[in-house]
Amino acid sequence: DLALYESFNGIVLAEKEGNDIAACLGSKKAALLQNHGLLTVGGSIEAAVFWFISLEKCCQAQLMADAAAGGRGHETVKIHDDDAAFTYKTIGSPMAGYFSAKPLFDVLEKECGGEYMQ
Repeated sequence: DLALYESFNGIVLAEKEGNDIAACLGSKKAALLQNHGLLTVGGSIEAAVFWFISLEKCCQAQLMADAAAGGRGHETVKIHDDDAAFTYKTIGSPMAGYFSAKPLFDVLEKECGGEYMQ
């Protein structure tokens, strides 16, 4: 559920690049903008935020695992496609994204009194 956008040219100021990124993203919920960073979308702000936070954490963990394994002359062990598909079905839905981020927004609401929404 991740697209790779390989021709990222910096801050998207031109309509064409925005359209190109959207076309690359298609129906996926996340894109890796090569040599730049991550982009996520969702049916709600909560879902898009959750996908971003989750993907960022996954990328950090993968980089650390690759570095640790590489430092010892090994490679990381990848999960099986069946396990990935099961995980996607379990927590990859728009509703799961919404409910997973809801506590973060509840904390923001409590700490900021809603100021972040204005």
